[in-house]
Amino acid sequence: MPLDITLLLIAILLGAVLQVGVGVGFSIVAGPPMMVLLGTATAVPVLLMLNTLVSAIACEWVIWRIERKTITTAVVGCLIGVVIGLLVYPYLSEQIVLALTATLLLVGVLTTLMPLRSAIGTKGFAAISGLSGLATVWAATPGPLMVFGLIAIGRSARDVRRLVQPIALIAYGVAFLLHGMSDWAAFAQAPSLWAFVAATLVGSLIGRLVGPMLPQHLITHAIRLISVLACYALYRRAYLVG
Repeated sequence: MPLDITLLLIAILLGAVLQVGVGVGFSIVAGPPMMVLLGTATAVPVLLMLNTLVSAIACEWVIWRIERKTITTAVVGCLIGVVIGLLVYPYLSEQIVLALTATLLLVGVLTTLMPLRSAIGTKGFAAISGLSGLATVWAATPGPLMVFGLIAIGRSARDVRRLVQPIALIAYGVAFLLHGMSDWAAFAQAPSLWAFVAATLVGSLIGRLVGPMLPQHLITHAIRLISVLACYALYRRAYLVG
């Protein structure tokens, strides 16, 4: 197996561990090397497919019943953002798409560092969910934005880790299907897809084991750190393709 594919498989495995254990991390860890190796046009639908798989494994299905209102609000906002993102996508260059996604993430990180006097409310959460949908379809990197939205409505880090999975499952799944309808060839030409799936499954199962043992403050700090790294990776990629 070529060295670059081996390194990508390791990144996919580690990303899946983070996504399931912390709530974010898959696209942030696996995305940059995949975009470099496969190109953005191919990497985005592959990331969406693998993220859908991760979220399906990570879901605690009882959460759908307990948090139906929150999940429904987030999903509707995400799907609106996905549709808008797909409509706008053909008119934007790869550099602009990457830079805009990185900027959205950076704004999200900064908002978590500012003291909030009160929760943002349903409308604010729906708006953040819409931005998350844009990031989903543009660069397969919505996780941090959705997490920041959940934090802003007053949810704990441990709740966020559980809540983000069903939301991401629907958002990623729909975005993947829509991407496939518009350009299936870009996805089909990706090499080593089955190996990518296997690494994702192993990482997801490890994440399910370690996630419940992580303290809340560690999850919050990990989300911020991973998001900052994602901003850097996206800005760097935008600079390199410019």
